[in-house]
Amino acid sequence: METRNENPTPWIATHPGTVLKLELEERGISQKEFAEMLDMQKSHLNEIIKGKRAMSISVADKIEEVLGISSVSFMNLQTQYEYDLRQIENRSIEEQEAINKLKLFDEIFDVKTLLKRLGCMCKTAVEKLRCLVTGIQQPEPAELKLEACGMFKKSSKTGQDPRMLMTWKLLAEATARKIMPQGVFRSERKADLVKELVDAFHQNKDTITVITRVFSKYGIAFCVVKKVEKASVDGYSFIEKDVPYIIVTERFDRIDNLAFAVLHEVGHIFLHYLDGTQKEFHLSIPDYDNESAEEREANAFAANALIPSNLWKNAPKVRVNPLAIQRTYTDWAADNGFNKWIVLGRISYETGMYKFKSDDSRRIN
Repeated sequence: METRNENPTPWIATHPGTVLKLELEERGISQKEFAEMLDMQKSHLNEIIKGKRAMSISVADKIEEVLGISSVSFMNLQTQYEYDLRQIENRSIEEQEAINKLKLFDEIFDVKTLLKRLGCMCKTAVEKLRCLVTGIQQPEPAELKLEACGMFKKSSKTGQDPRMLMTWKLLAEATARKIMPQGVFRSERKADLVKELVDAFHQNKDTITVITRVFSKYGIAFCVVKKVEKASVDGYSFIEKDVPYIIVTERFDRIDNLAFAVLHEVGHIFLHYLDGTQKEFHLSIPDYDNESAEEREANAFAANALIPSNLWKNAPKVRVNPLAIQRTYTDWAADNGFNKWIVLGRISYETGMYKFKSDDSRRIN
């Protein structure tokens, strides 16, 4: 998105003396000769030509008498020059103010990364700031900094840089707000929504397109926004103007990860946002907030939606051997109409066992 200015401020203000100098050169008249023609000191004329002295009406009238060039044109040039100088000075002040504000923002999120991902091909600080303010509904730096402090905890874990997490959050919000769902969201339709999503995940055919369509039908804006460097985010959800928004990253190209991340956010929408439990927006970050009751509830919602708890309790008991577990649960998944990788993914989540032999069917299709 390139910012355009219909009335651009010039970078250089052109003094009427510059025009006069070119005119004299074109006519082959030296400054000394011309000063004599005007009955003017050469130093006085030189200061006008170099832009060190303003051109007065009396000088412009004399030039008209000698060269036949309208004095009005030279006075218009003088007026424009003075106006352009003021505009350039104002722009310099505005540019410096924008630079200072961008520095404050850059302490909270990565301005360069965000502008690049938003497609803002801006050159000046003023244009960059305008892109941020209009493109992502940016609050004041102090307000955003306060939000960041409340949202993110300091962590030494890779992929949990608070500054880059905020960068992705703002990018996700800006992207999601462009989406207008077809349907109207109604909380009483939860069961139907979850069933259609779960069916789509277990079938895993053109999955992103299918679930995007399902969400839109139920009045929920959904999109995939790739993660940024040093921000290992799985998903994010919020409600704004009665429209729920769900954004995921596809951090891993695996159907089980996608299904769990999406339904985790669906859980937040129905369990926490609607009843007011969730007061602050929250990014779903692996192992970031395991002590949170809301996170545990959203995890349970996702797991039980994908594989009902009554069925999971009666799943086969197998000795702790990856090959035996994979073989047995693949058959069990087929018998119950489940995607085998969603089943195996739940085993990995609950047991920490990840040594299953993957194949192309695990990818998001």
